Amino acid sequence: MSTAASPSTRRVGRSLFAAVSISAALSLAACSGGASGSDASEADIKAGIEAASAQLAKYSGDPEFTLDAPAFPMKNIAGKTIFAIPTSSENPYNVAVDEESKKVAERYGATWIEYTNQGQPTQWSMGVEQAVNQKVDVIVLSQGIDASLIKPALEKAKAADIPVVLSHTILTGEQMPEDLQPLIAAYTDAPLREANRLTVDWMITQTEGKGNAIIITSDEVPPAKAEVVAMEDEISKNCPACTYKVVNVPVADWATKIQPEIQSALSADPSINFVLPIYDSMSLYAQAGIQAAGAKGKVQISSVNGTPAVLKIQQDEGIVTMNVGESIPWLAWATLDQVGRLLNGLPPVADGAEKTPLKVITAENIDAFGTPPVAGKGYGDAYVRGYEALWGAP
Repeated sequence: MSTAASPSTRRVGRSLFAAVSISAALSLAACSGGASGSDASEADIKAGIEAASAQLAKYSGDPEFTLDAPAFPMKNIAGKTIFAIPTSSENPYNVAVDEESKKVAERYGATWIEYTNQGQPTQWSMGVEQAVNQKVDVIVLSQGIDASLIKPALEKAKAADIPVVLSHTILTGEQMPEDLQPLIAAYTDAPLREANRLTVDWMITQTEGKGNAIIITSDEVPPAKAEVVAMEDEISKNCPACTYKVVNVPVADWATKIQPEIQSALSADPSINFVLPIYDSMSLYAQAGIQAAGAKGKVQISSVNGTPAVLKIQQDEGIVTMNVGESIPWLAWATLDQVGRLLNGLPPVADGAEKTPLKVITAENIDAFGTPPVAGKGYGDAYVRGYEALWGAP
């Protein structure tokens, strides 16, 4: 894979979407298509706006705890060691989720070891091997690691009888890849397709159905391609007058490539009015590109995850205008639920279906997340009551 962040450009109307292949949509070479959306009727545009608004409304309130799973004594994890390997320690979202996971683990008497890395598969492998050498009780691959790239290391963990949990990587409704099933003992799913559809819906409502967007992705993150396909499908269904292009920036290059890529794209096409990063930590660099291009006030960002540092940008700068938040503490508790089941010798929740929710965060409700925003606010506490009912109090 090239480290250059060259855009793959397409203009998409309803008729074009079916003709564009996934590989073309995500390639690094530039390409273009026919229909621009200019032939869309006002009735179709209005219907798309109404559909997008209805979807956003579904996720505006505090989420409920809906996990239905057998209870077990979480207190039995006391004295156990959990070894966590995040996708990248330079990603504030990864760091925030693992910090919350550590709090939960320690609350129940377990030890949490965080393996710092810069997002390289060789580092992930070294982390697994270190965990095996330390004879830990469970390994957590946290928030987006492509486990297929470190199978030899995972085979060593299996030989040592150390279970591995893959968190927030397999998309909701999908199965663990067959070749990984013997190596991954449990996982938590990720509603990222649904979340990224909502970022498109926000663009539709904010531009009155006439968005011109840059979608930023990272192809090497396992769910990324499916997330982009979901966004393209949402545009196809609900925004016949919208246009967009997709830019791929590898995770290791976010800090150096996203800002100039966005600045260059805005200079080349001043009609761009939205940037849609599939993960909101990308927004830290995308907003700098918008500012450098002199496009603040003209170009908005909407994204996914609800990372506190990005919510602060939303609160202070107004460039990020919507974030599809995932409660960071809730994700941490969901991860520990699977860890706790394994350490108790119990089957994990099937298909990773921990039922972690989404919430649309806009200027209307962002102050509920704190000033500045913090990980533990804004979603209510239904998950605390729900998980403690399953686990028992610490």
